[in-house]
Amino acid sequence: MNDIITENLIALDIALPDKAAVINEIANLLMANSRLMHRELYIKDVYEREEIVPTGIGDLIAIPHARSAGVFKSSLVYLRLNSAIQWSGEEEARFIFGIAVPEENTDNLHLKILSAVAKKLLDDKIKKVIMESTSKQQILRSLLD
Repeated sequence: MNDIITENLIALDIALPDKAAVINEIANLLMANSRLMHRELYIKDVYEREEIVPTGIGDLIAIPHARSAGVFKSSLVYLRLNSAIQWSGEEEARFIFGIAVPEENTDNLHLKILSAVAKKLLDDKIKKVIMESTSKQQILRSLLD
């Protein structure tokens, strides 16, 4: 999983006004790091996935994700917003993990990444680092260890 997330795919304490801006920022980071072939297709696939079941999981955490033909390389993006935004229904989000995997993902990597992130979030020490640390390197280590 070491190449799925890098410091370049982490953005801390950024100001984004809404869910659309968050999904665009995830796509921007993925494009800037040569992880997408087709930005708009990835965004469309994320929205289609959100329509099935919103990806807010409580504790101000959301995990928008998609299998998409627009994805070149499986990736995990972490965005920490400077304030919570409306995610879906009553759900708000401030800590966002964006997952992108190629459509032909035959080994269900998106589910493995989702599961790994969920496990990390169950550990209070790791969760504290993710939610509070100002060091991208420390956050990256906590997600990869």
